[in-house]
Amino acid sequence: MKIKKLFIILVCLGIAIYLIPLNLLSDDLGKANKYYEKYDYQYAIEIYEKLLDQKPTLEVAQKLANCYRFTNQTVKAEKTYATVLTFPGFDPVNYLYYADILKQNEKFEQAKLNYLTYAERIPEKSDDAVKLANSCDAARMWLENPETNIKIKNEAGFNTEYADFSPIAYDKGFLIVSDREFLMSNNKQNSKKIYGWTGSPYLKLYRAVNENDTLNGNLKLSLMPKQINNHYHTGPASISKDGNILYFTKAGKVDDASYNGKLKNIVMKKTIYYSVKQGGIWSTALAFPYNSPYTYSVEHPALSPDGKTLYFASDMPGTLGGMDLFYSENTGSGWTKPINCGPTINTAQDEVFPYVRADGKLFFSSRGHITIGGLDIFSSTGSKSNWTEPQNLKAPMNSSKDDFGIMYFKDNHTGFISSNRDGGKGSDDIYQFSTRPKDLFFAVNGKVVSKENSQPIQNVKIYLVNKKTGKEISTLSDEKGDFSFDLEKETDYVVRGDLDKYFSRQQGEITTKGATESTVYNVKFEVEKGEKVFLVRLNNIYYDFDKYNIRKDAEPELNKVLDFIKSTPNVKVELRSHTDSRGSAKYNLWLSDKRAQSAEKYLLKSGADSARLTSHGYGETQLLNKCADGDKCSKEEHQLNRRTEFKVVNVEPIISYAPNFSISPLSPRILLSSTR
Repeated sequence: MKIKKLFIILVCLGIAIYLIPLNLLSDDLGKANKYYEKYDYQYAIEIYEKLLDQKPTLEVAQKLANCYRFTNQTVKAEKTYATVLTFPGFDPVNYLYYADILKQNEKFEQAKLNYLTYAERIPEKSDDAVKLANSCDAARMWLENPETNIKIKNEAGFNTEYADFSPIAYDKGFLIVSDREFLMSNNKQNSKKIYGWTGSPYLKLYRAVNENDTLNGNLKLSLMPKQINNHYHTGPASISKDGNILYFTKAGKVDDASYNGKLKNIVMKKTIYYSVKQGGIWSTALAFPYNSPYTYSVEHPALSPDGKTLYFASDMPGTLGGMDLFYSENTGSGWTKPINCGPTINTAQDEVFPYVRADGKLFFSSRGHITIGGLDIFSSTGSKSNWTEPQNLKAPMNSSKDDFGIMYFKDNHTGFISSNRDGGKGSDDIYQFSTRPKDLFFAVNGKVVSKENSQPIQNVKIYLVNKKTGKEISTLSDEKGDFSFDLEKETDYVVRGDLDKYFSRQQGEITTKGATESTVYNVKFEVEKGEKVFLVRLNNIYYDFDKYNIRKDAEPELNKVLDFIKSTPNVKVELRSHTDSRGSAKYNLWLSDKRAQSAEKYLLKSGADSARLTSHGYGETQLLNKCADGDKCSKEEHQLNRRTEFKVVNVEPIISYAPNFSISPLSPRILLSSTR
């Protein structure tokens, strides 16, 4: 009898031992999911990690990977998204998430493959996915070829093991945003509140006083007063020119009451507040009138230099997707209804952290434009909803991680950026940058070849004439048909070739006026005995990376071709576009063809006869030097191959008209460069 009772007890104990872990796992998953739904990702991570190790499921792997992504733990996110892709039935969007993380970890080839896989699995997103795949080539190129005139250093005096970012100039020092564990609040009481998203204290605005004119280890920090720092998040901020109005981001929770029946402790959206300094004391913060803390975020305020326009980021109705930049104007009696800054600035992804420099130039961070990875900093000129195409600041200003929170000093050549790039002290660090004027150089590299067989022609005399001074220098083409001249900045030139009795005289114009980048103007004289073919030389036409639309600055040069066609009967023009060897051959061929077609479409739209125009892209098939796939070449050598040629064919011998851009039979062509 005793043995039977003991047996029953042991069986029951065994069943209990078997069932209890399952119940515990179920309870743990529920607890983790509650943290996840409340954005308390760090708390959720601790549980999901154990669950994935003990009993892996798609739900756990997916949510853990997302938590790592949301908290910028890219190495762990990469490993966990790879795990997600091993489960049957996963959402194909994980290819996109995985590719984004791989790109941030500088694994560009793997990222490209996963972007393309995402394009195959979600056809309606294929255009965007292919663009992202091609952006990996730009990311690698920018990282491998950083701007040499920019120096970046970690600003140790600002940074801790926590997040420190978005400094602004303030009262002989700075205001910075940080979630560090500060010693005391202004009322001498420790704040022990922890933000579940990061596992760190809430963000606060700190005043950093610059002692002894140096930042390294000599910053005295103090919390901004309670009128500005609340119990939850505060910052980043923007301040008026006179230093008396401070605009800043605030966010928090509803702790003590429900809102329209909603649960307590819900996470509120971000809002903008402002405080006015009167008699040296900051006033109680007032809300920006277009906040909506229960429906959408309004954050990252940035004042224009005159204080009349406030730019900010928001996901309010009217966005193109994600967070967009908006602006509101101060009429003197209040702020106008916000207006979207427009599709030139905003994309289907996030545009955040605007900053307006003293000269009115806009800087912001974006995930939607072509980036190295994560958030990159871009610049644009204009105002309100009228902007130039944003320019990526490239490396070293940008990295493969998140780069944001830029601030310039008065000289417009030095300042700070914020980044969570590798090698920092904390999750986000402040870096000081300095730029020096580039050592610009300008030159002409030319070649003389026979039109019949493309063989080089030696001892052709080529002249370079300074149009302003009339100074003339000359050189002879060598055995390879090559010749070169050094050029001065802000100068107009004529390049002229004098040929023997078998060839016609030709010339073309080059200008370095307005050039802000070192440039090698590549001239090719393609000559023959008759007068049936010649090439039109134009100034450089630039394309934005991964785009083939004609920019405004290219239109004057295309209009010269249009004038020539309209003024000269019986000619046909072929538009020929080329790329360098970087990127895939198939993509380069497609891109060059699109660029040639865009030039053709512009001319047709402007009134050219379609029967007299053709276009063709040659990709990387007609390189002018040794810079093929795998060869290490300089920027200038690659630039030689990026060109668009306008070839005029089938001209009757009676033609004698020469338009004002100095075209004459057998004129040289400038090989037009793109920014790819």
